This record gives sequence, C-alpha cells and structure tokens, in this order.
Amino acid sequence: MMPSGQIQQRKSLFNKLVDITGLSVGLATFLIGLFVAYDVIARSVFLMTNSWTTEVTMYMMGYITFVGAAFALKEGSHVSVDLLVQRVSPRACRCLLLVVDILLLVLFAVLARLSFDFFMEAWESGEVSDTLLSVKLWIPYFFFFIGMVWLLLVLLFLMRQQQLSLKNKEGAHD
Repeated sequence: MMPSGQIQQRKSLFNKLVDITGLSVGLATFLIGLFVAYDVIARSVFLMTNSWTTEVTMYMMGYITFVGAAFALKEGSHVSVDLLVQRVSPRACRCLLLVVDILLLVLFAVLARLSFDFFMEAWESGEVSDTLLSVKLWIPYFFFFIGMVWLLLVLLFLMRQQQLSLKNKEGAHD
C-alpha cells in the first residue's frame, strides 16, 4: 500500500493535469471568440470572406466538447437531474449513483473505442477534410479519442475518491 503522502502527491498532480485541460479549453473558447470577431469585422468592414475561420472554430468546438468534458466532470459542472436522488435514503442514493457511474464507465469506454477506431481509420487512409484547409482528419479524431480516455480516467479517479471517502467515514464511526 502506498504511503499517504504519495497518494496526496498523485492526487494533486492529477488535479493539476485536469485543471490544465480546463485552461486549454478556456483558451480555445477565447480563440473562437477572437476568430469570430475577426471574421465579422473582415466581412463587414473589408468585405472579405474567411472560410478558414468556420473550419477552425468547428474543430475547436469539438476540442472544447470532448476534451473539456473531463474538466467539467471533475468540477461537477455537468447537468444532473436529482429528483430521484433527493427522494431516496442515503444508502439507496449511494447505490443509485454507483450504478450510474458504472453505466457511464461502460459508455465512456465504448465511446473511447469508437473514437480510437475513427482515429486509426483516418490515420491509415490519410483522409482529409473536404474544405479549403484540407485538415488531416486524424488530428481532430485524435482529440476526440483523447477526450474520451481523459473523461474515463477522471470518472475512475472520482469513483476512487468517493470510495476512499466512504471508507474514511466508516472508519471514523468504528
């Protein structure tokens, strides 16, 4: 068994990595705002069209969605409906949340596998987008895969934290 200091150090490192992910998503969001503002000004003032901005912002939205999901999960920012959870006993609530977490693990694993398959197919075929930039599609697919794996790891981490928290509470009552 690992000493408590090492566990805390790993927990801290993991949290920092997830926070860096959140910062990168925030930066991508800021850049989308800049690109859209640039595009609006270029079209309105200079009568220029910039088709690249649409494509770049579209890929950045994919990054924000898939990679940012792990940060949102860690922060508890996902939408949840707690109508049922509020009406059951604490023990039933824990069981219900465990079932939901297990179902999410399965879902995230399936999505990670599917996104990996998309990534590999695009990598092997050399497929590119049918747009002005001709982006190699393995690049955005890779970020979708990384996002799903990251989401899976964050969920496992949170489940482990919850398990340790329950053990500590049970130990305090003994």
